[in-house]
Amino acid sequence: MTNTELLRSAQDYAARRSLEVNDAMRLGYGNDGAVWLTNMQTAIKAFARIDNYRIELECYQRFRNEKITHIRGFEVPQLIDFDNELAVIEMSVVKPPFLLDFGKVHLDKRPDFPAESLQEWRDEMKELWEGHWPEVRLLLAALERYGIYYLDAKPRNIMFAPSS
Repeated sequence: MTNTELLRSAQDYAARRSLEVNDAMRLGYGNDGAVWLTNMQTAIKAFARIDNYRIELECYQRFRNEKITHIRGFEVPQLIDFDNELAVIEMSVVKPPFLLDFGKVHLDKRPDFPAESLQEWRDEMKELWEGHWPEVRLLLAALERYGIYYLDAKPRNIMFAPSS
């Protein structure tokens, strides 16, 4: 889906709920979709792929059912509403430290990667996260307790509080 198609989905969703959104309000864009801030200070994410939408929605529903707002001190967006037809999720806006973007997780079953690939991934993560890697590892382990195997551990998705 193009950015224009994703924006159209977000605007259709917004119109159905008396919200406003436009491209100047875009918070982020990636392979999975795009996110916009609404006039009511919520975020609307329109998905490019239905599979990513379903997986992310399932994660937010698990968090809501378990009354989870934070995991190891990282805020997770709260599900406000969704639209299966448009593949759009409306959620709360979060501030650092936060954890977001659950479209690429594996649910309920650990991915079966070869040991060599896992070691490569760990080495990459250790280098990427430097001194924060131990905390990121604990965060990923905490997610696994909810059947969420998080694969998109990058600084744009896991943000620490700014240093003072």
